[in-house]
Amino acid sequence: MFLLRTCASRQSVRILPIASKRHLTLDTLNPRIITKVLDEYVIGQDRAKKTLSVAVYNHYTRVQANIARTQEARKQSEPIAEEEEVHNCHHHECEQEPPPIMEQEPVVAQESASSTTLLEKSNVLLIGPTGSGKTLLAKTLATILQVPFSMSDATSFTQAGYVGDDVESVIERLLQSCDYDIDKAETGIVFIDEIDKLARAGHEGARSSTRDVGGEGVQQALLRMLEGTNVKVTHKGVPTSSSLTGGTYMGQPVSPSSSSSALKAASGGTPGDSYNVDTSNILFILSGAFVGLENHIKNRLDKSSVAGFTEESISFSPSKTTLDHVEPHDIMKFGMIPEFVGRLPVLASVNQLSEDDLVRVLTEPKNALVKQYQDLFSLYQADIRFTDRALRTIARHAVQKQTGARGLRRIMENLLLDAMYDTPGSSIRHILINEEVAGGKGKPLYYSRGQWGVMEHKLEHENNGKENERKVISRD
Repeated sequence: MFLLRTCASRQSVRILPIASKRHLTLDTLNPRIITKVLDEYVIGQDRAKKTLSVAVYNHYTRVQANIARTQEARKQSEPIAEEEEVHNCHHHECEQEPPPIMEQEPVVAQESASSTTLLEKSNVLLIGPTGSGKTLLAKTLATILQVPFSMSDATSFTQAGYVGDDVESVIERLLQSCDYDIDKAETGIVFIDEIDKLARAGHEGARSSTRDVGGEGVQQALLRMLEGTNVKVTHKGVPTSSSLTGGTYMGQPVSPSSSSSALKAASGGTPGDSYNVDTSNILFILSGAFVGLENHIKNRLDKSSVAGFTEESISFSPSKTTLDHVEPHDIMKFGMIPEFVGRLPVLASVNQLSEDDLVRVLTEPKNALVKQYQDLFSLYQADIRFTDRALRTIARHAVQKQTGARGLRRIMENLLLDAMYDTPGSSIRHILINEEVAGGKGKPLYYSRGQWGVMEHKLEHENNGKENERKVISRD
């Protein structure tokens, strides 16, 4: 695992391997390293990983460049001020000497203006079905990046003056994650989930007779924040309802305590203090399922095909889905206002996980479900094993229910209910889950101490039996 560290005073971005003391500078850091770390936790979604890696890398490269240019401009302005002071003193002493004429001043000003070009940020919008890994990608970034990172849910946002959370709460949560250090917060990342719930009622540009305080009103409140503005945040002293999720900094989760004393000790400010945070260097990553967006995309592609346009009327290849052809116009049709979509220049889609992907989700990541349940049963002094066909059956159930990776845990909980009930305090030491158990046609196979070889033989027979049957059929 690699950790990213930013330091405003040194203008450096570093990656620190946990197991090594060798420092990797920004010249060594590249999007491929970030993608490699994401691969250890998230299965598939290569396009989304590449997009997020490039966005994060460009974000900190841009922040470093802007900070360096700002400080260079300050250093250049200081000698000019000193020269003016000396010249004024000399002018008062010798009034007959005329002041020198600076003929090249406009040229110098033009050169300095061209050399201080500020790089603008590119906010990201992730689109994809539930259970496809959007939130997990953000959580993994929060774990591996040593920068202020806050996660928020857009469903609780309302316009100012109404019951609910104001949009400024995302910046307050970002301040909490870095101990109210404004310099660190101004170079952080804000992740807002369920952004599709802010779509205005009626879609298609229709206006509702009632005020949409939780939809279009929130989109308008987010406009200036996404583009870059000074946000005034007041330290309330107690966490809001949605800020219970907290954020992360230096790879550690930050969750404010409910007690005032613990909160005061954890935060760097006192209740009532106001903080002005510039969001120009804060990267916003928004995500949502956008259920029904595929219909808008298909309608647009069908109309283009009828009109004779060949650019959009392309056939879908197995590697591309409908969401891969999403355009800003489709998101506006869904109910997002054009000003809001225009401030999200990077669109990335995550696809529904296939059966093979879900099998990999069960076994390959560092926090895979199979590994979690194996650790859980080890606390019962028992060992649990799954056959290959059992894992394939579990993944097939998740695909049929269209719940994605989120539904795997629910399926596993129902599947292992009997095993988790019978194993603690018993003589069961080995448990085998085969295809019949995963399909709901049988109960888990239990083995006591000393029957490990029997279980291994059964496991090998289950895994290789189907291959042997195929070989016999092919010979005949």
